[in-house]
Amino acid sequence: MKKSLLVLFTAMLLIFTAMPSLPAAAAEVTATQEVSYELPFNVLQEDKDEVSTAGDFVKSPAEVKVEDGKAFVYMTLLESQYWQSLKIQDGDKFVDAQVVSENAEKRTRLVKFELKDVAKIMNAKAHIIVTGIPGLGEYDQTHQIRFQFDGSKAPAVEEKPTTPTTPEAPKAIKDGEYAIGFKVLHATEEKESPGMARFIETPAALSVKDAKQVVTLTLTNNEQITEFQVEQNGKFVDATVVRVDEEANHRVVSFEVADLSKIMNAKVTVFVAAMNHTGNHTIRLAFDQDSIKPLAEEVKVLFKDIANSFAKPYIEALAAKQIVKGKTSETFAPNDKMTRAEFALLISRALNLEKQEYKGTFSDLTKEMEVFVYEVEAANRAGIILGDAGKFKPNAAITRQEMVAMIVRSIEYKDATLLKDVETTVVFADAANISSYAKDAVQLAVGLGIIDGDVVKGQKVFAPKANATRAHAAKMVYNMLETIK
Repeated sequence: MKKSLLVLFTAMLLIFTAMPSLPAAAAEVTATQEVSYELPFNVLQEDKDEVSTAGDFVKSPAEVKVEDGKAFVYMTLLESQYWQSLKIQDGDKFVDAQVVSENAEKRTRLVKFELKDVAKIMNAKAHIIVTGIPGLGEYDQTHQIRFQFDGSKAPAVEEKPTTPTTPEAPKAIKDGEYAIGFKVLHATEEKESPGMARFIETPAALSVKDAKQVVTLTLTNNEQITEFQVEQNGKFVDATVVRVDEEANHRVVSFEVADLSKIMNAKVTVFVAAMNHTGNHTIRLAFDQDSIKPLAEEVKVLFKDIANSFAKPYIEALAAKQIVKGKTSETFAPNDKMTRAEFALLISRALNLEKQEYKGTFSDLTKEMEVFVYEVEAANRAGIILGDAGKFKPNAAITRQEMVAMIVRSIEYKDATLLKDVETTVVFADAANISSYAKDAVQLAVGLGIIDGDVVKGQKVFAPKANATRAHAAKMVYNMLETIK
């Protein structure tokens, strides 16, 4: 247990040293049970099989009650005013222990949770908030602890017969090439890890052949990520490096996934040269099987110049829906600059905006520009394109901040609630260069995971006034559609 927790528990011990003896936990339960018995236990540290000082704040032995064929632990928490929650691991999730009763006068709380195997150590999380203790200040931490029960004290319980079930087989996927969405989860908590998610692009590519499923990911910081491993058969192994794009600072890796319905553990090692710091991070990859979409064969053959592009899965996914098109029948030109007219056309197709008769909204657009003029005016009616002094400047190369501003307005047009309570801790080193009209849009886009910037010499930059490429546009529009969906 961390030193801060030791200080906390030492301070708390001073508070209740003079407390009178507590009645047995069983005295706080009035319901008649089928079977009940006392069960001693120890509270262990997170990463050592040593007793944690956290054990001073739970009452041992606990009481076990067998209810309808299931065993439940009834545990008394001491100094309950500091306990915000106690969560018990159940499979891949941590769930709140059920509160049975409270005793404010004695500062105890009786909680209940299922005991599936008395012989196994049970992982738990204790959320503690302490205020008002001299020298400690305000303390708000969640700590990992483990419960080790003394199984020798548990009587044999006859279990009710159950009908054996056959484990559900993983969902079969036909041979082919697909895009698949996924989330980067915290190592132990059921929440996303935004810090590490910024290092991995979504969606991933999925290749299936002869029942073998291979996922391909793009790591967005080849310079800092020194190692990427996935868990295979209980061991962490290096993912296969498919290619490295030093100019874009990207690395593409692949690995086999036996069952896409199960969460996969992974490890990422990051080295920040500017700080001479190496960080080892454990993450979990949760694949979304419902998001799997096939990549049209004609699209893969069509664009011969995107094989090494970081935007390959985005381009293929959008091309399959006829949202993006190539410069020629065989090339997409991912690194070419995108014009404002081209991006307006892309947004209009993506949102399926309704086209109407030509209105002459912008002085530099004419009815003869039928390739894109109707889409530009449709985006203007939706509040996505504003123009400048009555002009649209269709042939000007679009900047990254202009593109982000249009993306965020598109999301607002489809569902403004998606922009509420969006949080981000990312601060770009070149934030001062972002124009005032785009500052809020950039922060919202980062918080929504639509953009993540680039790392240059150890610093996160956005390059707001740099010209955006066709590859950048494909990635942003794909992420926009995923956000809206």
